[in-house]
Amino acid sequence: MKNQFPIRPVIIIFLAGLNISRLFPSAVCAPPIKIILSSRLKPDEPRIASEVRNICSLFSSWFGPPPDSSGALIITDNPEYSSGAGGHQIAVNSPPVPFTRLLERELAQEIARYWFAAGRFSDPLLLYGLPAYATNRYLETVYGTSNLIDLPGVSAFISGLSEHYLHRVYYYLAATNNLTFPVTEPQPDTGPFLTDAVLRAQTALLLKALEKRLGTAVMDSTIRQFRQRYLNNTGSAGLPAFLACLTAIAGPKQEVLINTLFKQDGRNDLKICRLRHQGQNLHIDLSARYPLNLPVRIKTEFTDRTVRIDTVLLNHSATISIPAVKKVRRMILDPDTSVLEPDRWNNICPRQLRTGFLFALPDFEAYQLFYGPWFWYDNYRGFQPGIWFQGRRFIDAGPVRGAHNWTLIQNYASKKSDWHTGISYQTPLLFYPVRLRLYLAGDNSFRDRGIKLYLTSEFSRPFRLPRNEIQLGYRLYELLDTTGRDPRAWNRARIAEIRSRLYRTHKTPVLAVQHELTCAQGLKPLLSQYTYTRASLVENITITPANLLPVSIRIFAGAVAGLVPLQEKFYLSGGLSYTPEEPVSWAYEGMASGQEHWHYDGDANCRGYYGLYRSGRFGWGVNIHLLPRTAWRFPLSAIQPFIDFGNVADTLQLRSLKPVFDAGIRLKLGPLYADFPFWKSAPEPGENRLAFRWSLGFKLTGLISGI
Repeated sequence: MKNQFPIRPVIIIFLAGLNISRLFPSAVCAPPIKIILSSRLKPDEPRIASEVRNICSLFSSWFGPPPDSSGALIITDNPEYSSGAGGHQIAVNSPPVPFTRLLERELAQEIARYWFAAGRFSDPLLLYGLPAYATNRYLETVYGTSNLIDLPGVSAFISGLSEHYLHRVYYYLAATNNLTFPVTEPQPDTGPFLTDAVLRAQTALLLKALEKRLGTAVMDSTIRQFRQRYLNNTGSAGLPAFLACLTAIAGPKQEVLINTLFKQDGRNDLKICRLRHQGQNLHIDLSARYPLNLPVRIKTEFTDRTVRIDTVLLNHSATISIPAVKKVRRMILDPDTSVLEPDRWNNICPRQLRTGFLFALPDFEAYQLFYGPWFWYDNYRGFQPGIWFQGRRFIDAGPVRGAHNWTLIQNYASKKSDWHTGISYQTPLLFYPVRLRLYLAGDNSFRDRGIKLYLTSEFSRPFRLPRNEIQLGYRLYELLDTTGRDPRAWNRARIAEIRSRLYRTHKTPVLAVQHELTCAQGLKPLLSQYTYTRASLVENITITPANLLPVSIRIFAGAVAGLVPLQEKFYLSGGLSYTPEEPVSWAYEGMASGQEHWHYDGDANCRGYYGLYRSGRFGWGVNIHLLPRTAWRFPLSAIQPFIDFGNVADTLQLRSLKPVFDAGIRLKLGPLYADFPFWKSAPEPGENRLAFRWSLGFKLTGLISGI
C-alpha cells in the first residue's frame, strides 16, 4: 500500500511539571510519537522510545496506516496528563519488572488497540482479538518464541514463556472448566477472566491458526482491507465482516475452514486412536470428542527425516491409509492447531515424554518428567544427600486440570546409616463439574512413617466466589524416634484417623469470610493407639469499611474428646508444624522450631507466648489485625498492628480458659513475615510485660484477610 503520510521531523518540547517529553521520528505511515514520562520511568525513556518506534513501524508495514494521523500518539505514565484536543493518549500503567518484557508487551497491546480503533467500536474482535493477535505477532517477530523473559541465564527453565503461551494457559483454564463458547455467538455475561480467556486468548489462537494455514500475506491483506472498509465507514466493523474479507482474499476453497474454525466452542479433543498395518498400507484411526465437519491435516514424520502431509475430513471419526514403505517416527494430528483443544496429549503418536532438570513450564502436548538433587544437614541425621523425581501431565490443583502428578524422593542419613523414602500421587477422578480428586501419599524412614489417602471435591463455580470444598480421607502417622524433637510437644505414638474437612469462602465489597471446619475420628481398628474425636473451627473475616483501615479477624475454637499424644493437642502460641499454607520447616526443637522463633499461624495463635509449649485438649483464640490500604507503599504497606487473646487447657473450666492477651506489630513482605509481640498480659516469672520478642514465618498462600 502506498504511504499516505510523510515522515515527520523531530520536534523537542519541554512541558512544565514533567521531566521531559520528546517527539521522535515516526515510522512510515505512523503518526508523530510523543513520549511524556515522569521520574518513575525516566531511566527507561530511550528504551521505551525505541520500542514504540519499532511497534509502529511493524504495525504500519503489516496492517496499514493508523486510523488517525492528525494528532500525535502520546505515551505517558502520568495519570493527570490530558492530551487536550489533539493526539491519542496511551497510558502506561505497569511498572517495569526487571528481566521481563511486560512493559513492552503493554505498549504493544495499547498501540494495537489504537491501530484498530478499539476505542471507537464495541465489537470484541476489535477490542480484544485483533490487538491480542498483533501483540503476539510483534513479540514473536522481534524476540522469538520465548519473548516475555529478558534473562538468558535462566531461559532453559522457562523456555517457551511467551504471549502465545499465556493465551494457551488462559484458554486451557476456561476450556477444562467448560467456560468457553464460540466467538461468533453473542457473548454471555463475562467477568474479567472470561474476557481474557475467550474474547482475547481464544480469538488470538484462532487467528494464529489461520495464519499457519493461510500465511501471513493473506492475513495482512485481510486486515488491511477490513480496516480500510470500517475506518472509512463503508462497511460494518465486526467478526462477520472480517470473515467475509478473509474468505474473499483466501478464496472460496477456504470458506468451510474459515467458518468452521470460528464456530468452535473450544471443548473438543482430537485423538490418534491406533495405527494398524495391513498389507502394504498403514491405517490410522482418528476420532473427535464432538462431531467436527472440518478438513484436518495429519503430519507423518519418517525416520529418514522426510515428511508427509495428508488432509482428512474429520467428523466424529475417520480412518486414513498411507503406503507403509517407510518407517514412521512420529505422527501429529492437526499440526496447525486449527482445532481448539485444551491439551494435545492425544494428538501425537507415540505419546510424548519430555525430561527436564528441576523445572520447566507445564506442557500441553507431552508428559513431563523432572529430576533433581536433594541435600540437607542437621545434628540428628547428619548429611542427607538424595535425589527426587517428579512426573506430571500439566499441573493439577484447584481449577487447573492435570493428571497423574507424582513425586518420589529418596535420601540417605549419614549419622543413622539409613534411607528415607517418600512418594505422593494425585489425579482427577471426575473434573467437571465437581473437581473430584484422589490423593495418595506414603512416607517411611527410621524416624517416622505415614500414609494419607484423601478424596477432595470442589463443588462451586470455577474462578468465582463462593468457593466450596469438601475433603474426606484416612491418615496414619507413627513417630518412631523423638530424638531431635522437644519432649514438651512430641511423644512416640501412632495415630490413625478418618478425617473430614469443610471449607467455604465468600466475599462482598465490604466483607470477606473464610470458614474451615475440620473433624477427625481416631479408632484402634484403624491401627491407632488412641481413640479420640478432634474438631476445630476457624473463621477468617476481613472487613473493609469505606473510610477506615481494613480489619482482619481470625477466630479459632477446638476440642478433643479422648486421649491424644502431645502433637495432636492445640497450642497457645501457634501451630506446631508445617502446613500446605506454610510449608517451610527448620527444626522440631530449639529456637528454629515452630513453638519458638519460627512461627506457623494456627491454633490459638497468641504469638507473645512462644517458647512455653503450652498446649491443651481445648483451645480458643481471636487474632485481630489492622491492614494497610492497597494504595499505601512500602514501608507503610508492610506494617500490620495486631492483638491476640485466647487460651488452651485440658479441661473446660472457665478459670483454665481465661483469656491471655498480647499485642504487637507484624511486618509482612510478600510471603515473608516477622511478628514482634512486644506486650503480653501474663508474663512468666522474671519476665516483663513489655519486652522485645520476635518470630519469623513464611506463608505461600496467605489468607484472604491478608495476614
